[in-house]
Amino acid sequence: MWSAAGFLWYCFAMSKEYFLISDLHIGGDGALDACEFETELMDFLRMLEEQAGDRELIIAGDFLGLWEMTTLSGPDKLHAIIASHFELFRQFQRTGSKIAITVIPGNHDHELATDPEFGNILHAYNIHLEPREYITRTLAGRTLWIEHGQQRDASNRFDIFGNAACKPFGYYVTTNIISSAGQRVRNRHEKWLKDIESVYPTEHIPHWLLSNYFYREMSIYIRALGLPLLLLFCASAVMVVGALLEVFGVVSPGRFLSSFSRSLGVLGYPLDLLFIIGGAAFITILLSIFLLMLLRHDLRNVLLRYNVDVSRALSEKKNEEYISAAEQVFREHPEVAVFIFGHSHIPEVKTLGERAIINTGSWVKRLTRIPSRFLLLPDVYWPSYHLGFFRIVLEEGRIAIYHHAIDKSDSQSLSLLQKLAIFGRDTQPPERVSERLLLPAPEAGAP
Repeated sequence: MWSAAGFLWYCFAMSKEYFLISDLHIGGDGALDACEFETELMDFLRMLEEQAGDRELIIAGDFLGLWEMTTLSGPDKLHAIIASHFELFRQFQRTGSKIAITVIPGNHDHELATDPEFGNILHAYNIHLEPREYITRTLAGRTLWIEHGQQRDASNRFDIFGNAACKPFGYYVTTNIISSAGQRVRNRHEKWLKDIESVYPTEHIPHWLLSNYFYREMSIYIRALGLPLLLLFCASAVMVVGALLEVFGVVSPGRFLSSFSRSLGVLGYPLDLLFIIGGAAFITILLSIFLLMLLRHDLRNVLLRYNVDVSRALSEKKNEEYISAAEQVFREHPEVAVFIFGHSHIPEVKTLGERAIINTGSWVKRLTRIPSRFLLLPDVYWPSYHLGFFRIVLEEGRIAIYHHAIDKSDSQSLSLLQKLAIFGRDTQPPERVSERLLLPAPEAGAP
């Protein structure tokens, strides 16, 4: 039989509803201050405001881009962000008067955990700050474990959480590279530079810069010099193939080998010499590429033998670390049913038996690396948005997890050369998030 207190607690748990988002990165120097999803975020907050019920919105870290602000310090950063996005914070204030809004610090807004004044400022807009590495919530006696996830990332881990003197490697990358890039964007042509904050993992930043330099910033004079060389390279390739056809008797002699000197006499010798040099360069490059491909294949096999996969080390390997972290939490805290984190910007939900792991994704632009169709051209980073939120409720005594996607198209188009480089390639990320997941009820006697 239920006691009165137990029945009331059960009804409360039944009506509770949690909404989870993360990685908004609002604020920053220069162009980084632009919030391109502000309209969608305000619509989402209005939706929460208009619906009744016992609800809580939890922003699981990196709500603010405090690392991206280098010209101000302390709470002045937050005052500047609010002034720049005043209507958005007014909407937070209105929504927060109807439902609970909770924020935990991530790595980019770790300062929230270092000074109580941040909490006082956010409280004025009905945003409750919990300056801790993780928080928990209860749903029908089972626990939701919520963290940002930076402590699972060696480049962004804080030795002492809440200590203002702790600054991991990622802090210096953000302040010295990403923030500086935001300050240098002065016109539409340079707008691509602000997307540097969307490059994940950050180890991809050098290749991303090289790609955009080649496709967007390379001097017109270098392009003008490069075009004739490219044409010569292609023509030399044709001459090499034709010369081989002559050697094997497929075509008549003189069609390719010494063709210009035969038809133009003395004036043709320089042209023949030019194509001989170009053909030699073509063969050298072709052999070099072949040897490099063999070397890459052999090196990858050796690394795989030692369980080191370079191609996955910067993406899937990081994701595996979060799965391991979730497994550890589940072992040490058997009452935890759902492990929730952000940080890596990739929305995802997985199950481990009767438990679940949720990656809340991000609201900032996402860049997907698309291989170029041409061997000599760099890969292209395809910009897209993957806005959305997770909703966790209780249905028939079981935890139900919903993912709601929010449509948004990217207004920044690729250059013509970028489009040609990836023509026909699949530009959509491979992962798909299940719209609904219903966790099985715990076995009898289990927590």
